[in-house]
Amino acid sequence: MVPDHGAGVLRDLTVLDFTQQLPGPFATALLKSLGARVIKIEPPQGDPSRTLDPEMFDRVNAGKESVTLDLKSESGRTAALGLVQGSDVVVESFRPGVMARLGVDWTACQAVNSRLVYCSISGFGADGPYAHVPVHDLNLMAWGDPSGAHRTSGHIGVPWVDLGTGTTAALSIVAAWVRARDFGVGAKLDVSMLELALSWSRVKPPRSGMEPTYGVFRTCDDHEVVIAVLEDHFWSRLCTALELGDLGQDPALADYSGRVIRAEELHGRVSARIAQLQLSEILSLAQVHDLPITTAHAQADDRAVAQLALAGFGDGGFRLPTRETGHAVGRAPEPGEHTAFIMAEFAAFVGPV
Repeated sequence: MVPDHGAGVLRDLTVLDFTQQLPGPFATALLKSLGARVIKIEPPQGDPSRTLDPEMFDRVNAGKESVTLDLKSESGRTAALGLVQGSDVVVESFRPGVMARLGVDWTACQAVNSRLVYCSISGFGADGPYAHVPVHDLNLMAWGDPSGAHRTSGHIGVPWVDLGTGTTAALSIVAAWVRARDFGVGAKLDVSMLELALSWSRVKPPRSGMEPTYGVFRTCDDHEVVIAVLEDHFWSRLCTALELGDLGQDPALADYSGRVIRAEELHGRVSARIAQLQLSEILSLAQVHDLPITTAHAQADDRAVAQLALAGFGDGGFRLPTRETGHAVGRAPEPGEHTAFIMAEFAAFVGPV
């Protein structure tokens, strides 16, 4: 089956995807969701992620085409460079130096396609003492947000470094492609997980100490609610809703800085009051007083379940947040499913393989 490339704002963009695992495939999945054609280049044995994490693989490779090539062979390298000639973007996520050894690095690819956008995604960047160190999301999460790394120790949580790196790569690729399209000038992009982790974690550095009204609280009927009250006007409304008039009228607590000083006390008072109320009562008060309070588990609230369904995530469903209306992405390809078709399509560049 050949995917439909007729819809989407990026329908004129063709991407060669040499990446594996998550950051690179997520970047190209975002491009695919906006209409780009993504041709996934896999080794003869297939992408290891197919067996390492099949569910993730299917989600970030849906709608792509698969070509299997042995890049260690001369014929495989020749075919790859032929595909580069007919494409707009190359994305790779090997450690620095690997693509050069395979003969499909920026220098080799730019020589056959001067308008090419070539994006390298790596752990630590192209240079430096850590450039060749193997790394996963958790390693760099620890550098950016040590407390978050401790919370996920022993299990795999939401890999925000991987996903953020992929998102940054996709944005950078689109910007470079527009420039290449308009001015005929290609670009070499280097996107690292290190830079993503540190930049994101330093936009809003974690504050030490407790937050007074920002956390998960347990109700009397053993549900959990999330309260995210920071602003002064929400604080005033929260005190009214929970009938904590003495706190709402205390001038020392009128602004956030004053509340932080007494965080443990306030957190204790709010916790005690929430523990006296049922989930339904708290959600009703949140609506009446326009407060940022939700259930910790969406399934416990019919309105939350309806919201998830409207967004396309009902019953465990999945989609990418960038999906354009009416643009179907499809399923993940089988290994090498489109090799013959694409080699025939690109025959003018590839030649006989």
